[in-house]
Amino acid sequence: MLELVVFSALSPKFLDPNRLLFSMSDFVYLGIIALPLAIVMITGGIDISFASIASLAAIMMGVTFKSGANIWVAVIVGLIAALAAGLINGLLIILTRANPMVITLGTQFLFAGLALAASGLGGVSAFEGVSGLPEEFTAIAGGRTLGLPNMLIVFIIFAILFAILLSRTTFGRQARLIGANPVAARYAGFRSDAVLIGAYVLTAFAAGIVGLLLSSYVGSARADVGSALLMPVLTLVVIGGVSMYGGEGTIFGVIVATFVIGFLQQGLRFAHLTENEVAVFTGVILVTVASLRWWSGRWSERVRNSRVRRENLRRMGTAATAERTDVLV
Repeated sequence: MLELVVFSALSPKFLDPNRLLFSMSDFVYLGIIALPLAIVMITGGIDISFASIASLAAIMMGVTFKSGANIWVAVIVGLIAALAAGLINGLLIILTRANPMVITLGTQFLFAGLALAASGLGGVSAFEGVSGLPEEFTAIAGGRTLGLPNMLIVFIIFAILFAILLSRTTFGRQARLIGANPVAARYAGFRSDAVLIGAYVLTAFAAGIVGLLLSSYVGSARADVGSALLMPVLTLVVIGGVSMYGGEGTIFGVIVATFVIGFLQQGLRFAHLTENEVAVFTGVILVTVASLRWWSGRWSERVRNSRVRRENLRRMGTAATAERTDVLV
């Protein structure tokens, strides 16, 4: 609310209802990936390959369409490629038991390389991509339904589904406990491997959706369409209150962060900051929030430990008094 007041003071056009509504298409796609990524981080993992997965889905769709296939068949091929990438991430993490950051860092380069290879094999320029996509496809991201931007509607649907998934299903409860205490989750008989694989597949599916939406938005399927997604999406998840150590976080927090950071960046651009300056400002916010969360966690732990020590000393004092009383009696 404060940022709306500040930026409207800088530029009265900022609060124009139509501008605010349709400017959401410029940032809500980041939230579509941040929602399932929040579940991955709640399990104690992380996925930094989703940007490459978005690019892979987009170029696979474009190359398939260029080869003569129907656009909707091409869309399905792109989504299948994204799902396969998510399954590879999950299986590698489960089978190797390696740090998810290391695994997804490797697969980030793997999927980016596959996207470029698919582009080359399809005779498509990596920079120009596949253009000439049919109007029924390009109208998706830029169009509206019931007066709302389609991109916003997709985000709302994802937000509702993932809010229910995390808070109202066994999958969500198990994901949270796996992040909080993986040993206890294993002894409780949870299907931890299936939950982890499911979380990475869902993130990859969302990345694939975003890759296709961006292709629809710009009217071209390119092998680098997702290259700018990584840091903005991670920023939303961290600022949304999801713990980097697992076990904590809500979908509602990520939803709020999506609009707070989205409108903040919009306002900074209205204040005539360059894209580089906006990126620097966003990075400073990310570092600040992450640092504050770490220090607040440390402080909370010290307060809890101090309270436990005082309680133990009180009990020991009570026990000692009772013992002296018994001796005197």
